[in-house]
Amino acid sequence: MGLVIGILALLVSVTFNLLQLKWRNEQRAERAKERTDQERKDQGREAEQRSRKEAPPEFYNFGGTPGPILVSGNQHSQGFMDFWGNITVVNPTQGHMKITPLRLVIASQERPVQGISFHRKSFEGGSFDRISLMGNTKEDYELRFRFLEGNPPSW
Repeated sequence: MGLVIGILALLVSVTFNLLQLKWRNEQRAERAKERTDQERKDQGREAEQRSRKEAPPEFYNFGGTPGPILVSGNQHSQGFMDFWGNITVVNPTQGHMKITPLRLVIASQERPVQGISFHRKSFEGGSFDRISLMGNTKEDYELRFRFLEGNPPSW
């Protein structure tokens, strides 16, 4: 009788130990899955933050409408022709951003331009080749394009 009880106790003990091993393995697998899920989420957040930090400035027509910048004025002066459009420039990132216009593209073609400058709407008499915007801010400008008198773009 003692031998039977001993064998039963051994079987119960082995079964319990096997169940514990199975439960621990399941818990480890669950924790590993949670860790990989968390790592994926962290990588996604980091990628999103990186893309926000590196996001280009956003340009809208004055009043907030997206799309091509509308040309609203032109003027002849000293052998040049100036065209301009009123725009809102938005810095979508949290960091400081310096913006310099480099080229003009009309109808998918780059056009030669003598100069591009910003004129702040709230400031009279200033012309800037480069502007600075603090993070998450917007400002209104007149964006001017200067061409030689005999070489204006075809809109």
